[in-house]
Amino acid sequence: MSRARPLVSIVVPVFNEEGNVTALYQAVRRVFDPLADRYDVEIIFTDNRSTDGTFAEVMRLATDDARVRGFRFSRNFGFQRSIYTGYMMARGDVAIQLDCDLQDPPELIEVFL
Repeated sequence: MSRARPLVSIVVPVFNEEGNVTALYQAVRRVFDPLADRYDVEIIFTDNRSTDGTFAEVMRLATDDARVRGFRFSRNFGFQRSIYTGYMMARGDVAIQLDCDLQDPPELIEVFL
């Protein structure tokens, strides 16, 4: 199947990030909404078995936006496994990993692309 625009997969490993999930989602939207004529985007959250409401927040976003996908581990497998899983689940032409606390500014994605 051929797409009209390249798909960019944003991989976001999460653990107890309930307060950051929506902020990260909104920041990624602010980057990609103006680029909608050039790129499609999917946002993949890999939840390392958070003990707060992180996964519920991810699922709420996924219900409202089909571009959001969430995967939850059966136990805490560690940060590196979360990143790896996100890359394995990515369907994009390119994958970019972001930390949920926005320490890496999503605004740099356009420069990267």
